[in-house]
Amino acid sequence: MRDISELIFEDNAWAMIQDWIRDSQAKIHILENTRAEGEEALVNLQITNKSTMGAIALECGGLVVDHGWLYILGSGHPEIFGSLINNKHLSLLEEGFVVAYDVVGGIFAINTGGFDNSSRNVFYFAPDTLEWEDTGKGYTDFIYWVLHGDLNNYYESFRWSNWIDDVNVLTSGQGASIFPYMWTTQGQDIENSFKKATFIKEIWGIQSDFRSTMI
Repeated sequence: MRDISELIFEDNAWAMIQDWIRDSQAKIHILENTRAEGEEALVNLQITNKSTMGAIALECGGLVVDHGWLYILGSGHPEIFGSLINNKHLSLLEEGFVVAYDVVGGIFAINTGGFDNSSRNVFYFAPDTLEWEDTGKGYTDFIYWVLHGDLNNYYESFRWSNWIDDVNVLTSGQGASIFPYMWTTQGQDIENSFKKATFIKEIWGIQSDFRSTMI
């Protein structure tokens, strides 16, 4: 097991990530961490800060993206559910290594062999199908896409007219529960669906329970 001195380099990926954040059109909030928290995360992950994930783990508790619609996991923070070293409980699905989640119950996870044996791509657990979908992106490309991609287009069928107002009033650990459920025919009318602030873990639990009946 490598010591922290073997994992931190002056020439690292954080400067690149900061440039991406500054150039992003989306609203990005960097959740601060302590140096001790960042170093603990790096040692647990056994990756260096030359990597995109390592830099995020070391330098921040996580990233809150697009008014709180999307959360990128870092070393952990009260405003985000879980961390890169404490994410096993996040999805209750266990197929991959969770790196991000969104407010309506979607989950982004790196393939660790649960999806296929040929890639390390990030997969998305879609709350409208309860299926994992390959984003076609590795972790670094995924982070760049989150900061510079067209999230409005990606989430077009998931967002309603006043979603920003609804998301802004959510408290730590909460997401937006949609009813009728998004994977049902009735739930496809997102504009007229009922939305309720619910702990994100509860939303994932409902999805997992329904998914288990479909497999």
